[in-house]
Amino acid sequence: MIITWAGGQNFTIKTRGLNVLLGDKVKLDDLEITEPGEYEVGGVQLDVVDGINQLYLEGMNVGHIKKGKILSDEEMQKLNGINILLIGVGGGAFSETKTALELISQIDPGVVVPMHDGNLDEFIKEEEGNTEGQDELKIIKADLPQDARKVVVLNVNK
Repeated sequence: MIITWAGGQNFTIKTRGLNVLLGDKVKLDDLEITEPGEYEVGGVQLDVVDGINQLYLEGMNVGHIKKGKILSDEEMQKLNGINILLIGVGGGAFSETKTALELISQIDPGVVVPMHDGNLDEFIKEEEGNTEGQDELKIIKADLPQDARKVVVLNVNK
């Protein structure tokens, strides 16, 4: 799978034969998602619940949270082992950094990709990541970190 960031909360995920948009619009190929529920297209499953988009594709779980909050035990049970978390950080339209960090600890994904308005310093300091971005995240299940969390900062691709 290849993940690119179009700025704001907008990501494109390309899989074998399917494009997924997450953000202002949520689409599985040509199917636009406009309300909460469970959807499946071409072997990609999407659950939309309470501001959280969770994708199941290529043996991995991807979570997308623009503005997070600490989750209850019941809410955590609905999230099935997120491997890659696309999460808003830095405040404003996104999660406050402190809340995002608590949510990341709660979910414990192998890979974290922050969405932000340029306010990454506090987040990167806490997560010990690198502010130098890359154009895309190309990943397969075998590449997922097993022991430590990896932070991947993406450059905006419009």
